[in-house]
Amino acid sequence: MRLGASTSCFYPLETEKALEQVCKLGFEKAELFFNAPSEYNDSFVKELVHISNDYGTEIISVHPFSSFLESSCIFGDYKRRFDDYIDLYKKTFHAAANLGAKFTVIHGAVAMPKIPIPNERYFERFKLLVDLGKQEGITVCQENVNKFKSQSIAFCKEMRSALGDDFNMVFDIKQTVRAGEDTFVFLNEFKHQIRHLHISDNGAKGDCLPIGKGSFDFARLKDIMDSADYDGDCVIEIYSGNLDVAKELKESKVYLDNLWQL
Repeated sequence: MRLGASTSCFYPLETEKALEQVCKLGFEKAELFFNAPSEYNDSFVKELVHISNDYGTEIISVHPFSSFLESSCIFGDYKRRFDDYIDLYKKTFHAAANLGAKFTVIHGAVAMPKIPIPNERYFERFKLLVDLGKQEGITVCQENVNKFKSQSIAFCKEMRSALGDDFNMVFDIKQTVRAGEDTFVFLNEFKHQIRHLHISDNGAKGDCLPIGKGSFDFARLKDIMDSADYDGDCVIEIYSGNLDVAKELKESKVYLDNLWQL
């Protein structure tokens, strides 16, 4: 597995500055978290490409800023709203392609919306996102997210059944912990559909810790993914809070480089 970090680790630092921080730390890979509509402009995307190229860092995935809109604007029951907002995702996929990314990460709909969202509609709309992504050479991935439909193994199994080969996942460790799911059961169930990983540590001090500061079994994670011949990447995603993020990411990288002999 190749190791990367998400620009979201440095939020609310501006996206281009966050990318440069990730690159300066020597990561081969990066996830780019967009934070505003203007960041999809070609001129801004070119700036991001220059930064990543200067440091030799590959942007492997893109996360749209609009996750908070998806329940009502993408998966909701008012079709015209969907028709109006789908262009935002076309822009996302186009920007991702221009960055050289492979994946776009979708949170999807919350688990308990005020107006229920039938799973059938969810899968239909998600397939439309998948097809739009394919037009740009982008694989659209469902992330498992606490308090969202995708938090549960049962929902993701139903989604996999509905979408078939178009079901792809980004797997996030901390989200399984927050949702009360067994991380390793989740991993084993979807290890053949996981396209890349969001990793953090967890333990008595919390569920979004720097690598090596908790008790998570990263050797077991690697064994599970190796059993699926996983050839994807692993992205560290921790949130700034009161952390010295650059220091913690650097130490996390050293920890995993040694543990996994990367």
